[in-house]
Amino acid sequence: MDWQLAAPTLIELILCVGIVVLVVAMSILYSQIKHLRAALSESEQNSVSAIARIEALAKNANNQQTEAQARTLVITRHLQELDEKQTDLENQLRELKLQDPSLRLYQRAADLVKQGASIDEIIEACDIPRAEAEMLVMVHKQNS
Repeated sequence: MDWQLAAPTLIELILCVGIVVLVVAMSILYSQIKHLRAALSESEQNSVSAIARIEALAKNANNQQTEAQARTLVITRHLQELDEKQTDLENQLRELKLQDPSLRLYQRAADLVKQGASIDEIIEACDIPRAEAEMLVMVHKQNS
């Protein structure tokens, strides 16, 4: 009979040990779950922070791009204005050359030099002194 009384005690002991092991295992799992939740929360906070930084960088880049486009537009307008002024000045210079008869003669003489005319042909066609005709020929030879 002692053995019969001991048998249920052994089963009870095994059940108690099993329950203790189960409680310890659940405690360990609960601790790990708590740790994982804390890590997940920290990870979410880091993600939110990273997203905020990325959005700030994107906004800054967008602002810089907008500023660069505005500067480019202003520079383009200034270049167009300068181009128009240069064209006006070139037109005025052309008109002035056409108005001054002596400039027309020298322009004609320069054209003759470029065409290969002799000094005598230049003097005869443009009615300029020999020294000036020689100088035009010499200048043209240096430039070519």
